[in-house]
Amino acid sequence: MDLLVLGSGIAGLSAAIHAAQRGWTVGVITKGELATTATRYAQGGVAAVLGDPDTTELHQTDTLVAGAGLCDTDAVHILVTEGPRRVRELMELGAKFDEKNGALALAIEGGHSLPRVVHAGGDATGAEIERALAEAAHALPNIDVRERCFSVDVLVEQRRCVGVRALDPTGRPMEIRARHTILATGGAGQLFAVTTNPPVSTGDGIGMALRAGVSVADVEFMQFHPTALDHPSMPRPLLSEALRGDGAVLRDEHGERFMVGEHPLADLAPRDVVARAIARRLVARKLPHLWLDTTSIEDFPERFPTIWASAQSVGLDPRVDLLPVAPAAHYLSGGIATDLDGASTLPGLWSCGEAACSGVHGANRLASNSLLDGLVFAPRIVEAIAAGKDAPESAGVLRGAPMEVLTPDLMPARPEGSISLVALQSLMTNGAGVLRDAESLERCAERVAIDVDAHDAATFELRNLLTVARSLVGAALAREESRGTHTRLDFPDTSPEFLGRFFGAGETPWFVPLPVEART
Repeated sequence: MDLLVLGSGIAGLSAAIHAAQRGWTVGVITKGELATTATRYAQGGVAAVLGDPDTTELHQTDTLVAGAGLCDTDAVHILVTEGPRRVRELMELGAKFDEKNGALALAIEGGHSLPRVVHAGGDATGAEIERALAEAAHALPNIDVRERCFSVDVLVEQRRCVGVRALDPTGRPMEIRARHTILATGGAGQLFAVTTNPPVSTGDGIGMALRAGVSVADVEFMQFHPTALDHPSMPRPLLSEALRGDGAVLRDEHGERFMVGEHPLADLAPRDVVARAIARRLVARKLPHLWLDTTSIEDFPERFPTIWASAQSVGLDPRVDLLPVAPAAHYLSGGIATDLDGASTLPGLWSCGEAACSGVHGANRLASNSLLDGLVFAPRIVEAIAAGKDAPESAGVLRGAPMEVLTPDLMPARPEGSISLVALQSLMTNGAGVLRDAESLERCAERVAIDVDAHDAATFELRNLLTVARSLVGAALAREESRGTHTRLDFPDTSPEFLGRFFGAGETPWFVPLPVEART
């Protein structure tokens, strides 16, 4: 086939649809059902400049500020300038966003200087986008969707990706070959005990890339959403940032609005600032959660029906009750290192969405830029392939970075061991969570320096999580500073020496300073 896409979220289906519209033969592999993706769970909206007085310059500035100096300026420029067109294309495919007085209803979220975020169903944006894309994909006869197929490893011949090895729905091994392959497999939120991500978020694409010697970058920057509902259900119900955009405020156990003294934007500060502020209080005061006060929001059931249902299911009424909140693993800002067209360091292998490190998020993703990231960079891959591109360029994240691929014989051998998923999640939560230090990270590094005997989808998922964990912990140990979502208790300050990114095709990363022209 012409193009093989792994993953069926906003990035994967956007790429598949654009390719199929060109007449290409396209295969889409997903390990679950087509709509079982992290996209479906997204309550936040899509950030894009869709009208005055907003400008792309303002959106770019907000993104760069949130990214704590590590965004790639070229990638961010592409994101904010191409984003509006991609949102309108999504609407043409049938996605219906909320309106007010006959125009798109624009909301403000943390880190944004103006209202520019569109939502669907108040807090069901991801579900609406997934519905529209899935229907569009099913309507195109040259897209072959294979559900319940698990991709195991990248298939490499003569230093080029030619497809993947996979397990069919019965567990039998098979090979699927294609001229080009896109990894759009999402993030790795299941590395942590408390996460807003669905069970499918096990870092499969990143793990496959690492085992193939493909470079990853910025994987130490796991974003923890500061306001997940503190309740035993999993994935943890997310209390969207849009709540604080509509006037909700955070309160400590004494009822005090503590964010007022933490940041000029108070409760609308970037997520890393809010998550740290909450985590420090939880640790210092030995508390399970703090509180989100949503009682000032009018028409709550109509405005936020998904959150309303989640709260009601645990006996809470957001109109009168304070909601218990604590940080939860939410979004991996790093991933497979790509150039500005989504090309990885392995020719024939591309990546987009949360699985990729496109450079737009830096050390901390700006709220509601993630769905936009998938919408923008997925079609860029298709356009680059159509123009004859096959290998990466020294641009974007890959500007000035090593472009070689480690061959399997150079990858370190690992002793076989055993660790349960629950034990791994507990280890990473306690040692590599919101607050980290050398001692906690070294404990993690020692435990994850193993391989497991993978023979079915569940054990392959565990192997992928271990692979990603080694890379994340290695980068977090090497980054001896605090920046964005990466907080080192033993290195609490941001250091100009680390104005750059760690790359790796394994858990021992190498540092590449940000080029002077890319610094902000």
